[in-house]
Amino acid sequence: MTFISNLRFAFDRTTGFHALPVTALLVLVYIAVAISTSRYGGLNVTEAYKDLHVIAARPHPYASHANDVVRDYLLQRVRDIQSHSGNLVIDDDVISNGTWATERYGSAYGTYFEGNNILVKVHGTDTSSPPLPAVLFSAHFDCVATASGAVDDGIGITTLLQLIKYFTAHPPLRTVLFNINNGEEDYLNGAHALLEHPWVKDTSNPEFINLATFINVEGASSGGRPLLFRATDIGALKIWKNVETPHANIISAEAFDLGLVRSGTDYTVYTNAFAVPTPLDPTKFGPMRGLDFSFYRGRSKYHTKFDSVPYTEGGDKAIWAMLEPTWAAGVALANDDNASSSEERAVYFELFNTALVLFPLTYLLTFNITLLVAGPITLILLSMSESALARSRAAKKQQATFSPSVVRPTEVETEESSVSQELSPSGSVVNGSAAQHGVQEAESECSWTMPSGVFWKHGRFWVAQALTIGAQVVLITGFVNLNAFVVYGNPAVPILSSFTLVILVLSLVLSPPHLGSKGVVLSQTPTTINVPSWTSFRTLLTHNYAFSWLLLLASTVGITQFGFGGTSYMVSIWNGLVWLATAICGVAGCFGVAETAELEVVQDEGEEVHPTDDETEANERTPLVGRKRPRLANKSKAGVDPVDNPQPYALWIIVLLILVPFPLIIVSHIALFLIPSMNQTLADGSSAIAAYAAISLVSFVAALPAIPFIGARRVHRYLLWLMALVWVVSTGLAWIPWSGAWTESTQGFRGGLFPFSEDAPLKVFFEQKVEISRSNEKIVTAITGAAPFLQDMILPLIPSYLDSLAHGREVDCSTSSVDPKKVGLMRCSWETYNSGVPSLDDLSMIPIASNAPVRSAERNRSALDWISTTNSWFQASAKSMSFDGTMADGARFFVTGNNSRACRVYFDEPVAKFRVRTVDSTPELLVGDDGFTEWETQRGFKSDSYDMLRQWSNSSLSSSTVGAQTVIPTDANAKHTHSGRVACEWVEYESGMVGMSLSTSPIPSPSGRRTSGGQIPAFEEMLAYLPKWAMVSKLADGLVEAEEKFVL
Repeated sequence: MTFISNLRFAFDRTTGFHALPVTALLVLVYIAVAISTSRYGGLNVTEAYKDLHVIAARPHPYASHANDVVRDYLLQRVRDIQSHSGNLVIDDDVISNGTWATERYGSAYGTYFEGNNILVKVHGTDTSSPPLPAVLFSAHFDCVATASGAVDDGIGITTLLQLIKYFTAHPPLRTVLFNINNGEEDYLNGAHALLEHPWVKDTSNPEFINLATFINVEGASSGGRPLLFRATDIGALKIWKNVETPHANIISAEAFDLGLVRSGTDYTVYTNAFAVPTPLDPTKFGPMRGLDFSFYRGRSKYHTKFDSVPYTEGGDKAIWAMLEPTWAAGVALANDDNASSSEERAVYFELFNTALVLFPLTYLLTFNITLLVAGPITLILLSMSESALARSRAAKKQQATFSPSVVRPTEVETEESSVSQELSPSGSVVNGSAAQHGVQEAESECSWTMPSGVFWKHGRFWVAQALTIGAQVVLITGFVNLNAFVVYGNPAVPILSSFTLVILVLSLVLSPPHLGSKGVVLSQTPTTINVPSWTSFRTLLTHNYAFSWLLLLASTVGITQFGFGGTSYMVSIWNGLVWLATAICGVAGCFGVAETAELEVVQDEGEEVHPTDDETEANERTPLVGRKRPRLANKSKAGVDPVDNPQPYALWIIVLLILVPFPLIIVSHIALFLIPSMNQTLADGSSAIAAYAAISLVSFVAALPAIPFIGARRVHRYLLWLMALVWVVSTGLAWIPWSGAWTESTQGFRGGLFPFSEDAPLKVFFEQKVEISRSNEKIVTAITGAAPFLQDMILPLIPSYLDSLAHGREVDCSTSSVDPKKVGLMRCSWETYNSGVPSLDDLSMIPIASNAPVRSAERNRSALDWISTTNSWFQASAKSMSFDGTMADGARFFVTGNNSRACRVYFDEPVAKFRVRTVDSTPELLVGDDGFTEWETQRGFKSDSYDMLRQWSNSSLSSSTVGAQTVIPTDANAKHTHSGRVACEWVEYESGMVGMSLSTSPIPSPSGRRTSGGQIPAFEEMLAYLPKWAMVSKLADGLVEAEEKFVL
């Protein structure tokens, strides 16, 4: 061979439409998208990191002494900043209070809350009249009792402190308000309290701020890279284009709208339809517009002891990741001179953490309609033009006409003699009977015969899709039933299993192996004429377009009916790219590029093979047994000369780069936030089916662009064998019970790969109840968690549970006491103390509310219908009465908790209205006094009935008394019996209060208050005895709840 021939051959082997180059480019594209990295920019966070260490030194929930310490520190920090600037106004707000309804799990809870926020206002430089609407920045400094709150929401608070310092040095155009709020963890109370503040609510107040937009910073995870969870409209989102490293996608917002994400943030309160006075008409109320920015990865550590500074994922980089985007967007928003911006719904997504793609949803709808109409028309016209030009070329050569869509069955080359051979659409040389040569195709000598004809030519794409979806359903069922939690700690396992299964099923249907044949693929034969594979490619590409068109139609309906743009933009992009690739192939076909010629390679029957049959002379490399050179017979209906017919060298590369990379980039960006935000929600009671379905959907969509290449047999069989091995290993690890250190198996676990570890611990939820009655006081400890692990692997490690079990005390494990919406969770409870049972005298698990004595309020017993028993937890009393002469049947309760800010009243029958106020516990309350506040609840947060009333006080823990008025609608002349329970909550335990100097006698706290700590030995036991792969969190507002029944 000459040098030119060698060069031409090498060029063909590297750029031709063969298995090896196509496979190599496909793999490179998939890998390049997968390993794309993010980058961080930022500000100096040294001071912020120091603040975080103080804020997250220990758990500091709203109803704790540590909360007062953190609040005092933050108040001093903003006063220090104020001392260097006169442009700052601070309100130490302990006055604002209100009542509102909270919907949760199908019931409505009434809430009374006394605000404890710190408000900081920075005056803007705008002198216009009326002034530009103000901007709100919000974060909460309280945390749950089981965590120190470094991420939730200490980093958010440090971000606000840095922004306050920045805006005092660089006054913004608009006035800026910072809500450093308290009480978010217990149903967003701090944000509700802001709406009752005179600066926000009262338009006649000299300090009134006309709020219009907000940025809420949150931390529902363990750190890492925060995500723009949701936004109200395109006007608010435009400021996020100023962020250097955006991380955002509309699908997260739609997950909230659909209820797939059940977490609540202050965003919900601020976007309420009656939140603040509107900028155009302050006499009317309307929602604020804004953004919800939050950490989201690592939910297994959320609300546990791992939410602390040492365990924060990324360390100070996590602060940078929160601080820099908030600063960039906040500065742009505070200096925006546009009085009004668009309130249209938007579609948005990021590209490689460097750019935010943003446009109105109406643009997407217009684009979709255009694609739906123009796309098919243009392709039909192109197809007609291609056929006409092909016939024209054939006529010039006085050949028969040709249809480029003809596809012949896929076969392989055999080494049988006395047969004819054909070149298949897949690029293989195939056998046929010599007698049938030129008349009809021979059947394959494979171990099974593939369907043939027009149906299989056009139907195999849809059969492959159906079988792939069916296989994914089977795979999801297997994971859910055999090892549902493997996605919790090992998400890579189901991801690999799902994606490789998609590729394997598509390959088996579209390009099945030729079992039992002695054959080789075309890429291994001397000939280079494989244009029938290109025809197969184009056929599958056309059906791929048809499939994307149907999805585009469905997504367009979704936009018009439901306003969903998350899935729509992805389908729109994919449909547009598939259309472009199909159109390019059609244009190339019009010029005769890669026009299909069906060829037949013929060997004459009975002819002996001699060395002289070869076209080359014998030499030292000539085989001992000569080979018969095959003869090519042209069976083209278009008269295309196989020698002159060009290869789609550059064309297939262009098509691959159009079809694969960008859809894969979009899907990968979605997967990067969707899967980490869902995989560890199973411990919270989310459905495992949803998590695995999300993985399967992402895998399916990621494989769609490769379908034409797979069907054209241009994915190398070695890669498919590798994927088969990966699928067997990943699925086997998850499903088959293993033993041995290499699989991290755990004693007592009967599944496959163990899903939990110290990096991804299983969360269980703790609660202890003190049931008070006239006869005895019973204490029950309970934990709620994933049923397969709780009863068999966790409870046997808890000493108090084993002791109760050994002594025959009350022990119960069931799913009936768990909310039905929390799938797969079980509640196990056991009696740890009962004063009425002499044998149950173990005092070690008894919680202590406070070592300080209970302050007793004077009560007129003759005027009361019910009085609580004497106990160390709370004092309560109640009386049936009517109010204002409007409702005949009601009741009033008086509750004083010992070292508790959180008390509540449960009702066996819902009440229609309520109102609450805090009073001094020392004077006696007159039963007939009806000087309470009005019955109205906060605008936009009302309900027709309430099952429970929650009362939160910011007064001294040991002396607060809360009075509640309730009304039950009934016949005015009928006698009605009121029944229910009065309860109070406690959150303090010794190890969580280390460094607070709390002892057996009250001592002054750093704020000057005299305090006394509580003890919860049962919770300390959980911290000490839980396995290293599990961690405890809170179940309700308090870790301990003491309650007593009442009947009026």
